[in-house]
Order: sequence, then structure tokens, then C-alpha cells
Amino acid sequence: MSSGLMMAPPGCGEASLHLGQLHLWFDPLPRRGYANMAVDELLSAQPEPWLRVYSWAVPAVSYGYFDSACEARRLFPGAEEYIRRWTGGGIVDHRLGQTYTLTLPAGGAPHPSSAQLYLQIHSLLAAALAADGVPCRLLREDAPSGGRSCWASPVCSDIVDAAGHKLAGAGQRRHRGAVLHQGLVQQCEPRGEWPLLLAQALAEQPLVCRDAEPWGGFASALESLLENRYLRPEWEDEHRGCRYHS
Repeated sequence: MSSGLMMAPPGCGEASLHLGQLHLWFDPLPRRGYANMAVDELLSAQPEPWLRVYSWAVPAVSYGYFDSACEARRLFPGAEEYIRRWTGGGIVDHRLGQTYTLTLPAGGAPHPSSAQLYLQIHSLLAAALAADGVPCRLLREDAPSGGRSCWASPVCSDIVDAAGHKLAGAGQRRHRGAVLHQGLVQQCEPRGEWPLLLAQALAEQPLVCRDAEPWGGFASALESLLENRYLRPEWEDEHRGCRYHS
């Protein structure tokens, strides 16, 4: 393991997150929007950490739990799907970039705070991207708001280039002690090794999986979660809770 990946980029603080085993899943199936969201939720319920790298079957835009499909369509017209995420964060255009998910299971010592965990994960991701040919740094404070587009409003610990243009951001959700971290790398061209470099920095023993079904019973669990949550009309109800309205 490269010791350089265990350290945060200069001036970014210490990245102390380190796991024993980690399943690194290169999901081979491009999936539709809500299937991708359901897969990530299933991973967050597993008893071990997972790092999933995946793609989209159709042009998609996602919006955080407190945003709205109406605003997503206004900001990014022309996508085939506008999907509500289980995590927070702004509105993200998935027609560009590379998507990944990191899940940390419940059990054991409590996970660090959301801000600390965001810093730790992005410190290691920034090091992995730098080793993969992308000059980058962590943002030390929130940039001026550019609206609901995630990429127009970088926040503290997002990854940016020398000019301050956002290269990587994420949304998080905590549920019953587990953490779901959904991230995107965009507006840069890494050579392609960063997922493995990130996995090696996160864990002593990355276990690589390239199967369409990472465990037995996965397909039926995915179908059930889609039917009972993500494909129900209530999931996209714009008047539910304290959702953002334009």
C-alpha cells in the first residue's frame, strides 16, 4: 500500500479513516436512476463497508432529499430521468463524470461527525485523484452560493482544481448508525486507477468484485426495494416534509 495515500494533501488536515476489509465493487451494469439509488441503500444495510463505482443506463439528474424535481428540470433540462436521492446535497447532472458510493456499516464505535467524515473521505479521494493524474486540493471553506446546482456551490472539503473549480462532491445520509456517502468526480480526466487507489487508502484489504450480483438474493432484494420505496408515487411527492421549493 502506498503510504502517500494515507495522508491528506498538504494543508487539508489528517485523514484518519481506515478500515480492515472493504468490498470494492465495479458494478458492470449501467442501471436506471432509481435502481442505482436502491442498490446504494441495499449496500448501506450490509454488515461490511462497500465502495461501489457505477454508471447510468439513461441520461439522469439527481436531486437531494430536500430538493425538487421541478428545480432539477429547470437547472438541467433535457435529461431522461430526474430522480430523488436518499441523501442530501444539491442537484447533480450525471450525464458527465464518474459516480461512486461508499458505505460504512453500523456497529462498533460511532462514526465521526458528518463534517469530519466528509473531510476524511475527500482527503483520501483527493490523494487518489492526484496519484491518478489530477492536480487538486480540498476547499477550506464554503464558496459563495451559486444556487441549487451542486457544482455551482462548492462547500468546505469539496475537491477543487487550482482555480477553485469543483472536481468532486458528495451527499451523505446516516440511518440506524450506518453511513451512505454518494459521490461524483467530474470536470477532470483521471487515468482510471483512482477507485483502486482510494480503496487501498481506505482499507487494509480491498476485495474486488465485478459481478452484476454481489451476493445471493441481491436481485430480489433490489426489486422489492424499488417496488416498495423508489417507484411509489409518494417518493416524488413535492409537498412531503420540508422539501426545497423554487
